[in-house]
Amino acid sequence: MLIAPAPKMRSTLISLALCAFAYLYVSPYFPRINNPNENVRLYMTAAIVREGHYEIDSLRKRWGLVNDTAVYEGHYYSVKAPGTSMLGLPAYSLMRWAHMEHNRTLLLYACRLSATVLPTLIFLFFFHRYLGRTTVDPVLREAVFFSAALGSSMYGYGLLFVSHTTSAVCAFGAWMLLTNNMERDVLDWHAFLSGLLAAGVTFFEYPGLPCSIALTAFALWRLRKRASSIGLFVLGGILPTLAVMHFQYSAFDNPFTPGHLYVEDEGFRAAHHQGIYGAVGISAQALYGLLLDPGAGLFPLTPLLLAALPGLVMLMIDRKQRLLALCCGSICVGTTLIIASMNNWRGGWTIGPRYLVVLIPFMAWLALIALQRSQHSHPRSTRIAAVAATTTALLMSGVVGAYYPHLPPALTRPLAQLIPVLIRDDFAPLNAANLFGIFGTASMIPLLLCMGAAALRVVGTAHRGRGTLLAGVPLGCLLCAVLCLGGTQKMYQVMGAVGVVTRSWSPAGYDRAARLAATLRKHPSHETRHALLKLYRSEGRRREAAKLAAILRKERNL
Repeated sequence: MLIAPAPKMRSTLISLALCAFAYLYVSPYFPRINNPNENVRLYMTAAIVREGHYEIDSLRKRWGLVNDTAVYEGHYYSVKAPGTSMLGLPAYSLMRWAHMEHNRTLLLYACRLSATVLPTLIFLFFFHRYLGRTTVDPVLREAVFFSAALGSSMYGYGLLFVSHTTSAVCAFGAWMLLTNNMERDVLDWHAFLSGLLAAGVTFFEYPGLPCSIALTAFALWRLRKRASSIGLFVLGGILPTLAVMHFQYSAFDNPFTPGHLYVEDEGFRAAHHQGIYGAVGISAQALYGLLLDPGAGLFPLTPLLLAALPGLVMLMIDRKQRLLALCCGSICVGTTLIIASMNNWRGGWTIGPRYLVVLIPFMAWLALIALQRSQHSHPRSTRIAAVAATTTALLMSGVVGAYYPHLPPALTRPLAQLIPVLIRDDFAPLNAANLFGIFGTASMIPLLLCMGAAALRVVGTAHRGRGTLLAGVPLGCLLCAVLCLGGTQKMYQVMGAVGVVTRSWSPAGYDRAARLAATLRKHPSHETRHALLKLYRSEGRRREAAKLAAILRKERNL
């Protein structure tokens, strides 16, 4: 449903520049938690470049054990879809050629750029222009754009060497190519590229298969008048499909068998053998956790996506747009129900529902349709609500994702339970300011200002009434405060999870506790020990606090 000309190039480039800064400035990496979602993919990339095969046996010996591996006939393989690992090949090869392969941190960052960050930024350029053709209101366009790009789980996973965001990029990229001009035939190269991207959804993420099927069905209808376009679409789709089949045949002797049935971890393997690859039936708990949980659900983390529901209904009512509604609806509703039926629907340590990231661009577009309709009858309130929802999303998803995109389940309200501790005590992830010797909270000020600039960018595009729209910013902060209330976890569980995060932080040595411990080593004093003990306890670091408390007891007994 494209009703307007594309926005001015200057407008797109300004919005994209804010996103590029946010994606390139920070690179959260915590080697001590040994994140399997990234590391097993890196192992596979390294195996292909170094040894020319998919086995990661030698990498396990070199870099250590990692979860999410499959074991077949005595050899170890990544259990993930191969797309991200293959997209990391250029970066790894370049690092190997430059003799920089030994620097694991820099190596992973290069692979993140090659496989996730740069493809996402390219997508966001076209995504902004597509949204601009869906509405004539720049406030709504920017609100939807920043809610998806920086205020959803797309952002946190777009910083990592994982597949969730790139799978979403492929899915909506295919959609944009197929629906760019519904009044004309699809260009041949668009047909080929849309086939490549539609199959690419599953090439990056196995749970993306339903989305690939829905996009293929829509493409066959859309291209039905030109056999050559259908052929090019199929040709494009064959390439990533063959890559997946080659990986599965080489690893597991069957081109149609993923590695989940051979997972090394006995518990995970047993779970995947239940039902159909772990699909055991839809549960209310899963639906609540995926969609409505205040700390991890799709709608609380990105409230603007709630408008996707009326947007879908509006498309369905319009007979000319009904096929678009059926395709979007099947992707969004079908994927949600399938993930809600999985026994591992949460997916471990996550930010938001990681298996639903593929839906976010579709739901953002549907939300824009609903907001565009609402704007005609309630222009001021619709825009204020959009600004408030975007502000909430930038805080709930953007800030949390930039700081720590691997949240333990015990952190049920991460914005309130974790982020204040990190900011107060100078914990900051790797970022560009480190290159200039700036660490801690001060190093994150540019990124936080970028998030604020994104919210102001939404307001600043209004032709008039900007002062009124600014009311949406405090309303968004108030909504964040409401969403941060409650939580079912007990305080000792929350503090235990906070302790796991702070204890394993990287870069290490720049937080308040580390600086205080260094002072204590140089100038031991009773007062410094008490201050450090209090700090450890406030950070949930029980082991460190217990050791220090024992030392203080000995001092008192002397």
